[in-house]
Amino acid sequence: MSKYKKVYEDIKEKIIAGLFPANKELPSENDLMHHYHFSKDTIRKALSLLERDGYIRKQQGRNSIVLEPQLTKPQPLSEIKTVGELNHPHTHDVKTKLTSLYIVQGEPLLMEAFQVDDSVDFYRVGRSRTINGECVEYEIAYFDRRIVPYLNREIAEGSIYRYLEQELNLTISHSEREISFRYANEEERNNLDLGEYDMVVVVTSTSYLDNGKAFQYGSISYRPDKITFTSTATR
Repeated sequence: MSKYKKVYEDIKEKIIAGLFPANKELPSENDLMHHYHFSKDTIRKALSLLERDGYIRKQQGRNSIVLEPQLTKPQPLSEIKTVGELNHPHTHDVKTKLTSLYIVQGEPLLMEAFQVDDSVDFYRVGRSRTINGECVEYEIAYFDRRIVPYLNREIAEGSIYRYLEQELNLTISHSEREISFRYANEEERNNLDLGEYDMVVVVTSTSYLDNGKAFQYGSISYRPDKITFTSTATR
């Protein structure tokens, strides 16, 4: 990891943990240079990245100020974060509602995604997410029941990933993602507050454990004005 990315990650974690409180100034560039033992150019690159991702705002002639956490700030594509983790500390009213939970089997899309035959069955989980009174996210997720043998409403409306990691002791490794834009389908129109929009941003993903096995396939649909993604490109 590059030096400025190390500084970025450390300051970001301190902001998320509340060690650098919202609406307060960060230490000066000189203080950060002495703390991290890196050059001013490295510190400035890290601060620029923090500003881009919505964690701070630079001020002319003054130290950067820490911004209030926002669930709708740009989300890095290189990280797997639950809504609970994005909403730490709890600055937003977030409610997850289970809309459906049942078992499916023999669906060609899942058989291809998981490379299995029609003897394997999956949980199909539908969840809507309301943030500060607006339902702006809708998720459909399929879980391989050989790996995730049991789900219920309490788990689904809490944190499925917390259950997988803390109760089932699974180690989640990575996710392959595809982003697309399309017209909302009937299920999304019935479960999202789309307002004047008739389109959604859809993130489709396959998620894997550390042993390389796929355990989840699904998609999250967002109202277009409520999501932004970022990534870092290198040459």
